Amino acid sequence: MLYLERRPHPALASFIKTLWYACDPEATAHRHERVLPNGHAQIVISLARDYLTDANHPTNPLQHSPAAILLGIYSHHQQIDTIDIAELIGIVFHPGGTIPFFPANTQAFTNRETSLEDLWGNAAANLRNDLREARTPTEKFDLLDLALRHRLGQSKTPHRTRVIDYALTHLHQSPGTTTIARLTSDIGISPRRLSQLFREQIGVSPKLYCRIQRFQQAVQHMHHGADIRWAELALNCGYYDQSHFSNDFHAFSGLSPTHYSTTQRRWSNHIPIA
Repeated sequence: MLYLERRPHPALASFIKTLWYACDPEATAHRHERVLPNGHAQIVISLARDYLTDANHPTNPLQHSPAAILLGIYSHHQQIDTIDIAELIGIVFHPGGTIPFFPANTQAFTNRETSLEDLWGNAAANLRNDLREARTPTEKFDLLDLALRHRLGQSKTPHRTRVIDYALTHLHQSPGTTTIARLTSDIGISPRRLSQLFREQIGVSPKLYCRIQRFQQAVQHMHHGADIRWAELALNCGYYDQSHFSNDFHAFSGLSPTHYSTTQRRWSNHIPIA
């Protein structure tokens, strides 16, 4: 399997975290993976076939989704079918980074997938066709980068507000200890106003965003760690105690921390389902 990432052009760096490409010619069987919420919206485009497999409907396991979709921030785990990894390309946005490219209230995309053609019209289909015709991953990345810079140049939608920039900076520095009360006091706005701005520009409330960041901090420690002391990990990630950590971990992943730590996985947020 080939998996590549590339940083976006500097003009896009404030909005986009990374571009990625995955290709596995041996992905010919239907196998499911559980994908954990990570606090980022992303675009996923299938280059191998004219659809993506929707693995979230057990009564209809072969239900299809459009070939190019925008995935908003998710507050719960999803399932994917690894057969789609035959060839995919994608864009991972920074929190609030979708605003110049999708001017609607960001919360409209939360916990759902939206057809890219519904949002960008024929431009989405044309981009996908160009990506499929490009011969190498580098050429595909170049095309994606150019298309995004073009859309950014045409955008009339403002960026994230300074209030949200300030809040995100502090939440990322210490997701387990930064409180909403402290943020609103420092910024000088009410909790209700901060929550409104977060939902409009990030897609979720500041409290939920903090929980996802804290959960992800624990996931990354667990993915890279060998000898895990659960109580110590819980406290280091900002949980009250080990029980609080376990309950929150299960709420986001559907798994216990012990179950996660014993799984064989390629990526921290992808858990194979037997």
